[in-house]
Amino acid sequence: MLFTVNLEIPSILLKEDEDATNQRILDSARSLYIEFGLRRTTMEDVAKRAGMGRATLYRRFSEKDQLFKAVILRDLQRHIVIIEKEIAQVPSALDGLLEAFIRFSMLVHSNELLQRLLKSEPDHVLPYLTTDFEIIMTFACQYLSMQIDRGQQLGHIRQVPLLMLSEMIMRLTQSLMLSPKGVIYPGDEASLRTFTETYLRPFLTP
Repeated sequence: MLFTVNLEIPSILLKEDEDATNQRILDSARSLYIEFGLRRTTMEDVAKRAGMGRATLYRRFSEKDQLFKAVILRDLQRHIVIIEKEIAQVPSALDGLLEAFIRFSMLVHSNELLQRLLKSEPDHVLPYLTTDFEIIMTFACQYLSMQIDRGQQLGHIRQVPLLMLSEMIMRLTQSLMLSPKGVIYPGDEASLRTFTETYLRPFLTP
């Protein structure tokens, strides 16, 4: 039986819908953040690049923090979609989970927006990725819990508390994102695979 991932996004966490206007706003904000940084990008800049009035922008995103979080959350969703396509035919839920961890760590490490902001203005962006990380952590843990629960029901993954295991995996990826240099390096697939096979697989095997 193949482990087929079913993408289920917790709608309560998604402020933006998928209409063209919202996507244009998010695309405009993301490009400005990469080009000028988060600190120097204003809501007025985003509205201008998106080709709309300030009132239209503020009706959808009432403040800069909310807009930035929406951009990051959309990037996270897109990473998940990419990963799901890559692991759709993996025959084991455990293999799928481990491969997803590797792929997600690599995608986050190569994310142009995150890397730009972490290098150019870490003091300004770090709160979003540490103390104010709750919305992303909640979304990711809920998503992971659904996948782990499915794997446990199939007998592929060790029976451990879902939320605790999900949070452990998320905290590992968060650590690799914020402190990438080391023996376990998210820019090196071989080092990630060695870590995963040596430590995560034995722990998660039933």
